[in-house]
Amino acid sequence: MKTKSDKPESSSKRFLWSLLFLLIAALSVWAVTSQAKGFSPRQFLEYLQNNNPWWLSAALLSMLAYIVFDVLMIGCLLKDFGYRRGFPKCVSYAAADLYFSAITPSATGGQPMEAYFMIKDGIPAVISTVVLLTYLLLYTLSILIIGLLCLILIPSSFLAFGTVGRIFIAVGAAIQIGLALFYAMLLWNKDMLRKILDWGLRLLAKLHIIRNLERREEKLQAHMDQYAAATALLKGRRRLLAKTLFLNLAHRASQILITVFCFLAGPGGSLRLAPKLFAVQSNVVIGAYCIPIPGSMGVTDLMMLDGFSSLMSEQQAANLELLARATSFYICIFLCGLIVLVKYAMLRLRKNHL
Repeated sequence: MKTKSDKPESSSKRFLWSLLFLLIAALSVWAVTSQAKGFSPRQFLEYLQNNNPWWLSAALLSMLAYIVFDVLMIGCLLKDFGYRRGFPKCVSYAAADLYFSAITPSATGGQPMEAYFMIKDGIPAVISTVVLLTYLLLYTLSILIIGLLCLILIPSSFLAFGTVGRIFIAVGAAIQIGLALFYAMLLWNKDMLRKILDWGLRLLAKLHIIRNLERREEKLQAHMDQYAAATALLKGRRRLLAKTLFLNLAHRASQILITVFCFLAGPGGSLRLAPKLFAVQSNVVIGAYCIPIPGSMGVTDLMMLDGFSSLMSEQQAANLELLARATSFYICIFLCGLIVLVKYAMLRLRKNHL
């Protein structure tokens, strides 16, 4: 489970993760370009020059929609819990999630930083925990639903991958199902969450990391009572859950459609192949969860190259992979990083004026 925290990671840790992110990104690009036969930087530039600007614009708009739907989900949940926050603040929450999830293994940094920004904006830690757990549950269910629909409607999309790719997809799906069940139990089984947290406190006490165990256990009980009251608000809110699930589905679909639009923008892009490419990319998203690498870099890149190569030449597949990955991931993360920097600056200014 992604843990929550009311403090940001240290600057040194963020710097190290950023360096690791850049190293893995460079290795991922090298792996893709070295595997594709006939690939060359000059040929890739020619490919970019021949892209249809309208379809490429659609890909960029889809990338922005990917962020916006995330913003709308968070705003919708917070509003229902009685904490209405404006669009700019919800943008900062979504950007923190997307950015720190991308540069930390298994996306462990996303939700803690999102919760940190929420707490700084006056949202209680218990409410932010319930909101983010609900978000994680529906976020996980959405890709499973899309993947299942693609498997039923276009079963050949799974067979487009080699043996390793199919194993990654199967393992990724199993992990997502397990996470969905885990998040659901944490939301609606207060005793289970209490046992996990109590075990964690006792372990930290034995390691002499924390003191005054009894006082901390009393404080934990008070938080658990608030948590139970917050989760009780979700019961019977079928309309809220349905609306948030729909926004999650749109969020995931927007991410997958970036690749489809990049394909249609390039030379030889065919609408006839677009549905199968969408299904292939949905399998890539599921399979990317099998290995805890920051941003699933390397795994995602090689799976995209594997799946795309069944629909086009290796050279075309490499071109599409680099363009789609740059649009859906690197540009998106760069934009989110800028938003996070602005949010940090605003928090610092607010602190200095207090």
